[in-house]
Amino acid sequence: MKTRSYLLLMLVAIIVPVACLSMLGLSMLLRFEQESRFRSIEEVAKSTSLLIDGEIAAAEASLRTIAYSHDLQTDQFERLHTLLSATTTSPLTWTLVADYDGNGVINTLVPYGTPLTRRSGDWAARIYDQQKTKVGGYFIGTRSKRGVVSVNVPAPTAAGKRYVVAQIFDPHYFNKVFSRNTLQDSWIVGVFDADGISIARNRQPEKMVGGKVRPELFEASRREREGIVRHLTRDGVEVYDTFVRSELTGWTVAVGVPVAEIEAAARVTTWLAATSLLVVLGGAVGIAVFFGHRIDKSLRNATLAAHALALGRVTPATRSQLNEVNVLLEELQRSSQSLAQESAARQGLERERERLLESERAARKQAEAQSEAKDHFISMLSHELRNPLAAISAALSVIRLPSMPAAKIDKAWEIATRQLRHLTRMVEDLLDVRRVLSGKVVLEKTRVNVGAVVRFCCDSRIMATAATSSSHEWDIQTEDAWVVGDKTRLEQVLDNLLVNAIKYSPEGSRISVRNTTLDGMAVIEVLDHGVGMEAEVLPTIFDSLVQGPTTIDRSLGGLGLGLSIAKGLVELHGGTIAAHSEGVGKGSRFVVRLPLADASQVAAEPGMPAADPLPD
Repeated sequence: MKTRSYLLLMLVAIIVPVACLSMLGLSMLLRFEQESRFRSIEEVAKSTSLLIDGEIAAAEASLRTIAYSHDLQTDQFERLHTLLSATTTSPLTWTLVADYDGNGVINTLVPYGTPLTRRSGDWAARIYDQQKTKVGGYFIGTRSKRGVVSVNVPAPTAAGKRYVVAQIFDPHYFNKVFSRNTLQDSWIVGVFDADGISIARNRQPEKMVGGKVRPELFEASRREREGIVRHLTRDGVEVYDTFVRSELTGWTVAVGVPVAEIEAAARVTTWLAATSLLVVLGGAVGIAVFFGHRIDKSLRNATLAAHALALGRVTPATRSQLNEVNVLLEELQRSSQSLAQESAARQGLERERERLLESERAARKQAEAQSEAKDHFISMLSHELRNPLAAISAALSVIRLPSMPAAKIDKAWEIATRQLRHLTRMVEDLLDVRRVLSGKVVLEKTRVNVGAVVRFCCDSRIMATAATSSSHEWDIQTEDAWVVGDKTRLEQVLDNLLVNAIKYSPEGSRISVRNTTLDGMAVIEVLDHGVGMEAEVLPTIFDSLVQGPTTIDRSLGGLGLGLSIAKGLVELHGGTIAAHSEGVGKGSRFVVRLPLADASQVAAEPGMPAADPLPD
C-alpha cells in the first residue's frame, strides 16, 4: 500500500468520528435552537398573563374600595353612580352594583334611574355568601347584549348590606395588553376562561371570541399550568402553542407561533453550521491530498537513490520538498561516495590489518576499563535520578488525589519543585563536565580580585545554609589578589568546593576559607572538619567517571562531577587544584593555585573591564 493511501486512511479515521460527532452536535444545535425559541415565546405568554393579572388586580382593588365605601353602606346610590361615572377611563369597562337577589342597583353603562335587570340569578348570593372575589368567565351581558367578563367583589358582612360590586370588561379591553408586547404578525395570542371559551384574541376577534378553543389546547391547559402543544388552530394554521394558566383568574393565555416559522429558523442556523463544517472538512481533505502527493513524490526520489546505491553507483544530488527526505538523500549520496572510496582504499587497509589487530587488543583493554567505569557511572547516575523522580512522581500522585487538603498539595508542590531543582543541578553538572572535557568552554577573561570572589561566594553560601536551618562555624580570611580570568567560572570553582565542605561536614563544625599570594600565585584554601577521605581515593577524586569504590560522593548522594568540573576550569585558567586528607573522619583540604596578573594588567589595561573591589 502506498504512503498516500495510508495518509488517506488516516484522514478517514480522523474525519469519520469527527463527522459523527458533528452530526450529533448539529442535532443538538437544532434542538437547542427550537428550545430557545420556545423559551422566548413562553416569556411572551407569561408577560401577557402577568399584564392581564395586573389589570384584574387593579380592578379588584378599586372594587374593594367601593364595597367598603360609606356611600354604598348608606345606600347613596345616585352619588355613588355619579362618582363612578366620573372616574371611568374607558368605554370598554363599567361598574355594576347588585343586591343579594341579583337585582341591579347601579350600572354606570346607563344613566342613573334607568330600569335595570331584576332577579338575574343567584350569582350574587353565591359570591356574597363565600365572601371571596370571583373572576367570572365569558358571558352575554343582559344590558350590553354583548360578550363580557367580570370581576366580582362582595360587600363585607359587617356592613350589614348584602351587595356585590362587579367590574364588567368588554373583551376588546384586553387588546391594549396585547399591544404592550412586541408580537410578530404571524403570532396568534389568545385568552380563554376555565371553560375553554375564548375571551380575547389578537386575530379575527369578532369571529373567534366567545367560541370554544381547540380541544387539545384546552385539555393540555387543564392537565398542566403551563406547557407547549402542537396543533391546528381554528384558523387552520399549524402552530406551537405555548400556554400559561393564571392562578388569580383561572384564565389561560396562549401564544401560538406557526410551526414553519420555528423550524425554518432552526434549520437555517443548523444548515449554516453544517455548511461551515463541510467547508472545513473539505479543506482538510484537500490539504491532506496535496501534502500526501508531495510526500509520495519525495519518497519515490529516495527509493530511486537507494536503488542506485544498491547497484554501486554514486547517487545523484537531488532535492525534494521535505527536509527529512533531503537529509536521507544527502546521507545516501555520502554513503555511496564513501563506499566508492572504501572500495579504492581496501587494498591499503589489508596491509594495515596486522598492525591494527595489535592496536585493537590494547584498545579493547582500554575500552573494557572505560566501559566498566561508564557502567559504574551510569549505575550511580540511575541511582541519583531515581530518588528525585520517585519523589516527584509521589508528589504528583498526591496532587491528583481528589479532596486533598490545600496544605498537603502545597507541600507536594514544594517537594516536586525542590527535587526538580536537584535534577536541574545534576543536568547542569553533566553539561559542564562535558564542555570542560571536550575543551569547549570559552573563558571571558577580565581582571578579577580573588579576595572579592572568595568573600562573595562565602557570603552566598552562608545565606543559603541559613535558609535551610543548617549551621556551620565559618572562618573567612581574604586579601586582594588579582588574576586574569573568567569571574563567573572562578565563582563556580569556589562554590563547588564550598558545597563539598558543607555537604560532608557535620552541623556546627568549622569551615575555614582563606586566600593568600605565594610565589607569584593566588592561593585559595578550603578546609573542613568533616568525613575526610581515604588515601586510595585522593588520586582519582577529580575524575568524572573513574572513581574509587569508597568515593565520598556515594555516601551522601550526588554525581561526583563538581570536583571534576572545578579541576577542568582551574586548568583552563593555567592553575592547579589539589586535595589533601589525613584519613576518614579527619576532614579535607582543597588548595587552588592561580597565576597572579602582572603589574600592567592590574593597572587596568585598555579594553579590560573594571575589577570588583574587595568588600570592607
